[in-house]
Amino acid sequence: MKKIAILLLPSLFLLLSCQTRQEPAKTETEPAKENKQQTMVVEGEKPVPTNVLKDVKPPDANTKNVSTLMHRAEELIKTKSFEEAIGYLNRAMELDAKNARVPFFRGMCYFYMKDYDNALSDFNKSLTINPSDTEVILNTGLSKYFKNDLQGAMKDYTNAISKSKRFSEAYYNRGLVKGLLKDYKGSVDDFTQAIIFKPTYPEAYYNRGLANFYKKDTMNACFDWMQANRMGSPNAQKAIDLYCEKWNH
Repeated sequence: MKKIAILLLPSLFLLLSCQTRQEPAKTETEPAKENKQQTMVVEGEKPVPTNVLKDVKPPDANTKNVSTLMHRAEELIKTKSFEEAIGYLNRAMELDAKNARVPFFRGMCYFYMKDYDNALSDFNKSLTINPSDTEVILNTGLSKYFKNDLQGAMKDYTNAISKSKRFSEAYYNRGLVKGLLKDYKGSVDDFTQAIIFKPTYPEAYYNRGLANFYKKDTMNACFDWMQANRMGSPNAQKAIDLYCEKWNH
């Protein structure tokens, strides 16, 4: 389901994501030159988008109807007609209560509507049917993140990573949470893993730079911001201008 991820956070490091809370990470106050401890802007966590729907086998009448309803709901989600999409998904759920994708899609509608309680409820319904779906686990973490349940979000991201070792978005989102909790070393480690599995990840470079900055490693912070800037990060140049004159040649 790609969007989604941070996934994406506010003050955070406020935090991914891809989103944050930009969706998780909304903008934060930009640090003034005279107060280098002021919180900076955090980039990019966003919810992970939806995957292509797969019909359930065997294709009996109900299954075909559910598939049609879900495809229609997916089209409505793409146009941000979330309430109308929920109506189709409610009908699909009545026809097939064991299809894990139906509550997942409905949960995404609630998520985009910022109704995180109902989103979390539907994601948990989906996990009851299919406990191994790391995409859904990631989104339970995002919902908890926006509900300010950082420890719950951390647990979900760790669970997603345990089931899918190369899950860059989960590492990124967990790095954001660790940054909010002031575990800057752990944050750097998670952003590094996100970059290893997804080398073209400007938000991860930018936020790793931010974590390095807060752990007083300005040199590596600047190198990360310069790489993020080359990749098109919208805030990296500001950080470079403020803190990286020594290394920006």
